[in-house]
Amino acid sequence: MLLWVLISLLAVVAAPSRAQSLIDKAARDEIARVKSGDPEMAAAIAKARAGLDGFLARADHPAGNQRDFAVKVKVPLGANAEYLWLRPFVRDGDGFIGRVVNTPRNIAKLKYGDRLAFERKDIADWSYKQDDRVIGNFTACVLIAREPANQRAAFRDQYGIDCE
Repeated sequence: MLLWVLISLLAVVAAPSRAQSLIDKAARDEIARVKSGDPEMAAAIAKARAGLDGFLARADHPAGNQRDFAVKVKVPLGANAEYLWLRPFVRDGDGFIGRVVNTPRNIAKLKYGDRLAFERKDIADWSYKQDDRVIGNFTACVLIAREPANQRAAFRDQYGIDCE
């Protein structure tokens, strides 16, 4: 049996259908299903976690041109998981609390805008804006790289994410 992991992009997400553009899918806050153990996604999460200390330091003391600090956290659902973006987030003792900024699909007790407590180990990705450019969001870059070149360029132009 295949296990699926739900991955959302910036609070915008991509669906498995290829008939629509990535921007159209993102605008509808759809989800992407990624097989558990996907090596590219695992590498993206590892890259995000490797840079987490620097990200958290920037979030604590952002420069004037840095804003919209967000984290993507893993919420276990039995054998599967759903990943949610939280922004803003604050430290709370040894953990954190943040606001959900995408629509949970498989967590009945949680909705857009709800507060969610999480731990550092739950963080799978992070992002922030510097000027008009998105920094981080490594998991989105995996999904974007799987799209045709024209859609990758259009997504980069619309959302300011540059995965190159």
